Amino acid sequence: MSKKGKYEVQRFTCIPVETDDNGKYKLKTDQQGEAKIHIWRTGKHTKGKYQRPGQLMMTENNLIAVIVAAEPMAFKDRHSETPLQRFLTTFVDDDVLQQGLKLME
Repeated sequence: MSKKGKYEVQRFTCIPVETDDNGKYKLKTDQQGEAKIHIWRTGKHTKGKYQRPGQLMMTENNLIAVIVAAEPMAFKDRHSETPLQRFLTTFVDDDVLQQGLKLME
């Protein structure tokens, strides 16, 4: 691919979230009470800008997830991960981010 068609690719470690009864975001858990870590990446048509961990993003399937970690990804490796749709301007509370960081340990 020509240099003109290339774009910067980042890999994001994320955890899906849902809102509680008060409208605050919390980690989404399965029937065993466990939150699952997933990986997404920026795509050519990803909207918005990544700011910092704790930021919310939306997947191609309209699932909202919190970004726990971000790292650069080689352009040639981009097809190994699913692209995300957009970055949201919303952030989770710090305690939710800390829960997510503990899951990565």
